[in-house]
Amino acid sequence: MKTPIKTVLVLLLSVITFLSCSKDDDDNNTGNIRTEFVGTWTGYLNDADDGPSYIIITYNSDGTGTLQEDLETLGFNWEATSNTATLSFIDTEDIVILTYSLSDNNNTVTFTDEEGDISTLYRYTD
Repeated sequence: MKTPIKTVLVLLLSVITFLSCSKDDDDNNTGNIRTEFVGTWTGYLNDADDGPSYIIITYNSDGTGTLQEDLETLGFNWEATSNTATLSFIDTEDIVILTYSLSDNNNTVTFTDEEGDISTLYRYTD
């Protein structure tokens, strides 16, 4: 009697494992999306080499976004952990890793880039 129970158990676990996989598991965008980033942010991007420049950056809930700087708009894919955001720019294939901290009820974010440049952005509200 133990053999049929083991067989049923193995079959049941196999079915559960098979059903838990989905088409979405194969997509490239499987990173972490932090909802506190979703929205549009504005402020000055500080760069020790090039000086400050005004930017508008939008993080979408599907892990995509846009960066507007100096009349140029760049698309990117993004993901974030509890203190690091990664932006993968589509056209340039650049990857930017930023550490961040949120404040002011998640309406202010301070980013530090890999070179140590610090930028503060504010959530855009109408």
